[in-house]
Amino acid sequence: MSSKTLLLYRHILKAAARFPTKNRAGLITEIKTEFREFRGLTGGTELKSKIAMAMDGLGRMQAFTGLDNDSAKWDVSLNGPLITKQD
Repeated sequence: MSSKTLLLYRHILKAAARFPTKNRAGLITEIKTEFREFRGLTGGTELKSKIAMAMDGLGRMQAFTGLDNDSAKWDVSLNGPLITKQD
């Protein structure tokens, strides 16, 4: 895993730890599992696709981590369609 990918991984885990969800532990476990599953990728389109998906997920989590839980109004703007996991 490259240093840039490792840094991305750490940022994603930190965002997941602050993400407002009842299943935070499950979310973190899923992130760790997926990164471990694909840690052997060394290049090519598949690696670029996985990194793009991870960056998109990080942006989406960060959009929700700074929200005030006590507020009656949340304003969140997301870029583009959600990229879904494909088997």
